[in-house]
Amino acid sequence: MATVITMPKLGLTMTSGSVAKWHKKEGDRVEKGEVILEVSTEKITYKVEAPESGVLRKILMQLGTKVPIGTPLCIIAAPDEDISELLKEVPTAPAAEKPAQGAAKPAPVAAKPAGEEVLIKATPIAKKIAKEHGIDLALVTGTGPGGRIVEKDVLDFIERQKAVRAKPAAEAAQLKRIALSDVRQVIAERMSTSWQNSPMVTLNADVDCTLLKKLREDLKSSFKEKGLNLSYNYILMKACAVALKEQPMLNSYLEGNEVVLYDEINIGLAVATEEALLVPVVKDVAGKSLYEIASDGDALIEKARKGELAIDDVTGGTFTITNLGMFGVRDFTPIINPPQCAILGVGEMKDKPCVYDGQIIVKPMMTLSLTFDHRIVDGAQGAMFIRRVKELLENPLLLLAVLK
Repeated sequence: MATVITMPKLGLTMTSGSVAKWHKKEGDRVEKGEVILEVSTEKITYKVEAPESGVLRKILMQLGTKVPIGTPLCIIAAPDEDISELLKEVPTAPAAEKPAQGAAKPAPVAAKPAGEEVLIKATPIAKKIAKEHGIDLALVTGTGPGGRIVEKDVLDFIERQKAVRAKPAAEAAQLKRIALSDVRQVIAERMSTSWQNSPMVTLNADVDCTLLKKLREDLKSSFKEKGLNLSYNYILMKACAVALKEQPMLNSYLEGNEVVLYDEINIGLAVATEEALLVPVVKDVAGKSLYEIASDGDALIEKARKGELAIDDVTGGTFTITNLGMFGVRDFTPIINPPQCAILGVGEMKDKPCVYDGQIIVKPMMTLSLTFDHRIVDGAQGAMFIRRVKELLENPLLLLAVLK
């Protein structure tokens, strides 16, 4: 039975294409699945295969002629099959040949202009099945008389589509899946609750760390003698404790229609472990010396890295500090750890050009990012808090009264 090959639809936006190359000539034997021609669009060149075996009886389209999708391109049939009636139903044009010297160039096929609707011939049952499955019949190659689309053509097309869809699904099944640990599930739940319930505002401030670095260098050896590491985080904790005493609304939580002020300042320090980001809490920071803060902090960090933190070590926090500076992060927007109402993000300390006394000089700079719950804290209160922390870090001698 004769088969008419038409211009395929190679994309949702494709309306026309042209024959780029014929791999066979009229009279050649073709086998099912063998490439007969190549069609070209604005984006790709596509090889068209024979849907059935037979003989290429008639080429209907010249090279380079742009035609709408669905336009007949050629006819495959048995060697002795009568295709005269079929030829009456389809537009024809001679195959591209080099014109003889002085001869008129063969007229192109009388195809419908691009964009004009092409009549698609299909049996009623084929149309019904295509409609039920949402199939565009322009994508289906007809194998019936005159290229008519029959039931088998639509069913075969459905099976091919299923195979295409099944491949990505099979590949997806091979992806590695990692179940959330209990700790990660808790973190996910708390962060989602915080994001959904708290209208958060983040304020950023740049800090000149020149004197902060000097303070740490001056005190580092005495801390080392006690087996302690004087981390910048511990100095930040002390500075935050001073500022929180002056701005107690940032050391509170919301309970119904009431703001509850904590009676202690317990600062959590985010620590990255292999399993998750944990937040051990140094208790009563405002009442402790820098030595005591460092001692408690070092012990908690060691326990966190060994997976030995107790419940009491990670509960009771009233404020949190999270430092990503060691990863080269300049600034970021930390998410509040509920039910707390504020968190301080610490960025990288890095030498930067700054204007000082009318001159450009290089100073070690660091960005602080304060996120707070706007239901509890106003912008002015948040600004006063971060300004006070900045002042204490830029003038650390102000902390001497509480360093002990």
